[in-house]
Amino acid sequence: MIEEKDLKEGKEFLILGYESENNPVVQKLKSMGLKEGKRVRILMKNGRVYLLKVDNTRIVIDKNLFQLLKKEVH
Repeated sequence: MIEEKDLKEGKEFLILGYESENNPVVQKLKSMGLKEGKRVRILMKNGRVYLLKVDNTRIVIDKNLFQLLKKEVH
């Protein structure tokens, strides 16, 4: 599991999968562009909120949604 300290602003990670494929929230994350195999950059982290860059899109999600993503830091 990736530790919180490894996920700083400017870090990039690869989405490996999701904690629960059957969760309807995971389907929403996929529709927002947070799909398996995508590279994501953390643009800003402010408390429980993350501003992410996926391709040319910026997405804001909270810490609970962020934790549903299985990640590999690059």
